[in-house]
This record gives sequence, structure tokens and C-alpha cells, in this order.
Amino acid sequence: MSNTTISALGDTCCGCGACAAVCPKECIFMKRDRLGFSYPIVDSDICVGCGACERACPALGEHRDDLLQSISWAKADSPDLLERSSSGGIFGLLARKVLADGGVVCGAAFDEGCRAVRHVLVDNEAGLDAVMRSKYVQSSVGKEAYRGVRDVIRSGRCVLFAGTSCQVAGMRGYLGGLADGDLFLSVDVICHGVPSPELWSRWVDYRAEGFGSDVCDVNMRSKTTGWLSYSAMYKHIAEKDNTEDTESQVFGKDWYMKAFLANASLRSSCLACPVKRSSGADITLGDFWGFQNIHPEVDYSKGVSAVLCNTEKGERAFKAIFGLTVNGPATLEEVIAGNPSLVRSVAPYPRRDEFLNDVSAGLSIPDLMVKWDFRSSLWRRVRGILCGIKRRLKKFVCGDSQ
Repeated sequence: MSNTTISALGDTCCGCGACAAVCPKECIFMKRDRLGFSYPIVDSDICVGCGACERACPALGEHRDDLLQSISWAKADSPDLLERSSSGGIFGLLARKVLADGGVVCGAAFDEGCRAVRHVLVDNEAGLDAVMRSKYVQSSVGKEAYRGVRDVIRSGRCVLFAGTSCQVAGMRGYLGGLADGDLFLSVDVICHGVPSPELWSRWVDYRAEGFGSDVCDVNMRSKTTGWLSYSAMYKHIAEKDNTEDTESQVFGKDWYMKAFLANASLRSSCLACPVKRSSGADITLGDFWGFQNIHPEVDYSKGVSAVLCNTEKGERAFKAIFGLTVNGPATLEEVIAGNPSLVRSVAPYPRRDEFLNDVSAGLSIPDLMVKWDFRSSLWRRVRGILCGIKRRLKKFVCGDSQ
């Protein structure tokens, strides 16, 4: 029976919510555990065993490997858009084109005073900023988002859906044949994994308490310190006089980011992603880490994207914004060198279970920070310093030779 299969997914469930959205009897709902991760709960008295949930589920459905039509490096030629983006601004250009053609964009936006992230639908450029930039916490894709995307397509308008690979696979499973039509364009990101929503919510509360005012906006990839050394920026608003102020730290000093990059706070399914390079996304986007070593002649200071067009539809969409970018060809090997998580799941932090048990038990953020500093090993720190020296020497030599 389908209800038994979905209920028994356990750690393999990626929490996309496609099963709950597609269920014709509405007998599946998503329940959050103590880490904030959502899992399906089935009312077996209502379930008729139709199998719709299994067909939509990324962990259970059959997937074929994503095929590559082309690979490029690219960045928007608009300084403003480049500054507002996490990497090269390609998602922003794709989104603007869809909106200009009368379509709708569905992406992840902060909610509940930045304590949560949810997928929302945007139909104008004024709302586009909310779904731009990376948000390193699992986003909730609710029934409203699934049904909203479906209804827009049925009305004859185009939809650009952006998310992690499992979210794209879940949306495609929900849409069925509608996903293959020209009115649906999907973009997945090169995904490191999704951290605990509960940890993020408590981290925002901690930042607000420490600053003395609520957090009203977050930029996890601020380029005020550069693209390669980006910062986590928190904007606060004082209730008394309604004034705004910001605080920021280079990502390597932000404790929440350190926990994320150490693979300590990730969802269990991320450690064995069921749809790695098989989500069916038309385009895959990510930071082109290591680009500065391949093309030192190109200004990379504000970010460069790796653009993988997986389908002809995706290639057409990228070509439609080609003239608004600075771009060039790339190879899969070049992209993987800086983004190994493109093709394989990350290895868990050695003491991940212990760390998550502390989070689940309600250990305060200050206590977590004392117990878990996530300092890199001595060899990793030394290697990082040596790599930095090597990059500077290469840039110096290239500069002298021009």
C-alpha cells in the first residue's frame, strides 16, 4: 500500500512535500520533527492506495540522468544585478525574461521575520528580490506553491521554478506531463545540502537578541567583502525609531555558516541524495568556484556562475538572455573541480549525530557555540593558506606577463 511506503521512507525522505500536494484524498500532511525537517504523515483510514504519492516522490520515483546540452561560465553584464545576486546573476536574468513574457517565478523567500524559508510565487519584478540569492536552510514547498505553479501553467502562462534538485524532482513529479511542456522551466542549484530549519530559526533569534532588535532581512552571500570571501549579513530594524542597521561577518567566522559547511546540520537525505544530477531540471546553476584559476583575465570579483543546460528547453532559455551576459565555454571537469557536490553527496561531519542530538534537545545557541566551534583541522587551515598564496602568485605572474 502506498501509505505504508511513504510513511516508512524515514531518512530517505527529502521533505519536498510533493506527496502531500499530489494526494487526491488529501490524506497526507507534512509534520516537522524537532530539527524542523518535514516528513509525511498518512491518514491510513482515508488513503485508497492510488500510488500518486509514490510517483511524485523523488526518493521512490524513477529518474534518468540529466543530459548535458552545453556548459558555460557566465555573469550578468548589469553591475546592479550582479551585486544583488549570490553568484553571476544568471537566475535573475532568467527570471526577468519570464516575467517580461507575462510569466511567474516560483522560488525560496524568507518568511516569519526571516526565521523560515518558503517557496512563493512572484509575478512582477518588484517582488523578484525576495526569491533571489542563496538561502542556506531548507525551504518549505507548500501545497499553495505546487497548485499555484500548476494553475499558472494551465492558464497558458510560463512558470520558472527554482529550487534544490529534490524540490525540482518533486515539482516535476507533481506536474506530470505538464513539466515537459514549454510553459514550465525548471532550474536546480548545485546543492551542498539543506540545514536544519529549527537551528536557523533559533540562530535568527540569537542574532536579534544580541543586537537588541529584530532581524528584518538576511543576505547569506553579501559581496561587500568580495565573492570569494563573501559575508553573512543581517539587517536589523529598531522598533523605537524604525531605523535600520546591519551586522556582518565573513562566512568563515559566522557560526551558523561554519556548521553548514562542516556538514553538521544537514538533512539525512542530503548525505545520499536520491536525485543527484537526475532531477530533470532544464538548467543547473551554481557558483563557478575556482574560476579565477582558469580565467584570471576575467573580472570575477562580483561572481561568476556555472551554467549547465540539461535540456533543449533550458538551452533556449539561456540563449534568450545570452546578450545580457559576459560568458564563455566551460567543461564539466572544470565545474566539478570546484563543485564536487554537483555529482556526489557530501560526507557527514564525523560527530553529526551528536551535534544534531544537542540541537534537538534544545541546547541554547551560546552553549552550542561553546561546545561546537567547527574549527578546521590544522592541515586544512595550512592548505587553505598555501592555496591562497598560490592564487596570489599566479595572479601576480599573469599581471606581469600582460
